[in-house]
Amino acid sequence: MAWTYDASDLDKTTATGRRNVVRLLVGDTNTSDQQVQDEEIVFSLSETNNNVYSAAGWVARTISGKYSRQVTIGLDDQLTAEYSVLSSNYALLADRLEYQGKKTSGSMGMIGGGISKTDVDAVRQNSDRVTPAFRKDQFSNLSDLFTYYDPND
Repeated sequence: MAWTYDASDLDKTTATGRRNVVRLLVGDTNTSDQQVQDEEIVFSLSETNNNVYSAAGWVARTISGKYSRQVTIGLDDQLTAEYSVLSSNYALLADRLEYQGKKTSGSMGMIGGGISKTDVDAVRQNSDRVTPAFRKDQFSNLSDLFTYYDPND
């Protein structure tokens, strides 16, 4: 497993640059206090379509999970390690990064597709096509559908 960080390469168009950006966003830039491995960041990027903010949120949530498993440790009321606070802070960071990822992705988690008007017109003109059971404005002129009975006639 590898751990690398290069502050001079924060280019989101390259794989190494994206990895460095994710590390920067989660604060995992200290060689002597490594939080996640390169392979884990690469995996998070692949899971989020290379969106660095979403990947960083994924990584921050992973780090939060790691610290949530550890208990608070106190030594003679002199030194205390509050892992629950660290876990909560990473969870809050994950929320912010995931929100940023949704803002920068161009979609809010939904993808919609469509067809062109030309395609619709071509399908409607196809004489071999099954007639649809309903269509737009099919009830717009109800007088054509009913014969009214007038008791005075």
